[in-house]
Amino acid sequence: MSWFKKEVLDHANPQCIAVSGCQGSGKSTLSAYFVAYLKSQGRMAESVSIDDFYYCKAKRLALSKQYAPPFVTRGAPGTHDIEQAITAVNRFKQGKPFVLPRFDKAIDDPHPEDKWTPVNAKLDVLVVEGWCLGIPHQTAAQLTESCNAFEAQVDPERLYRSQVNTFLKTDYQRLFRLFDKLVFLNGQSFEHVLRWRLEQEQKLIERCGKGMSYQQIEAFIQPFQRLTEWGIKTLPERCDLELVLSKDRSIILNDDYKQ
Repeated sequence: MSWFKKEVLDHANPQCIAVSGCQGSGKSTLSAYFVAYLKSQGRMAESVSIDDFYYCKAKRLALSKQYAPPFVTRGAPGTHDIEQAITAVNRFKQGKPFVLPRFDKAIDDPHPEDKWTPVNAKLDVLVVEGWCLGIPHQTAAQLTESCNAFEAQVDPERLYRSQVNTFLKTDYQRLFRLFDKLVFLNGQSFEHVLRWRLEQEQKLIERCGKGMSYQQIEAFIQPFQRLTEWGIKTLPERCDLELVLSKDRSIILNDDYKQ
């Protein structure tokens, strides 16, 4: 925690800390640890996931009709209410009370507002975690070639990936600029994402007796591949702290200080 103490605990508040990393890398666990550590040091802290800012099903259906069919499925840049996220972070930085939404993945819609988290004006640190945080947009040339079967079959004319890239280049960068520090959990390869998702699904099968097959999981994660691999390539030079993970998610490299 030496980096966290020097760069967060010893700095003036309020601070917004982003935790970025691929699916299954441990973002939620690390964010919860940061919050618990801050509270143990007498600071007021709260965390939220970018997932909590997902649009409702009806809004995503409208986006799918306006831009490209895959926008009906939550996940990619463009499926979050970024204006709501920006408002929350700005109010936090201004020392004003605000509310953090909560999303119910079981019904694929936001929780009712009475289940959202109210935050008072005395909060010192807000931790925001998400799989695409801090990732820069790509050039038009980089979008030309499909990176997997999903892009080749579902997005052959590049409408979806181009619009995702536009959202990432515009609205999402406005949010990213509000982050005071960026922590990157580097999963190193998309193959690790598949491995971790399979492990998660196996535990679900053992607990509930049902779950997705290998083929279903592979198809499920393909829409995330392009930006996951782009983040692995670009975020080590853009983040403030990089934690490199092995295939079993243990930390094998801690890039503790970036000068």
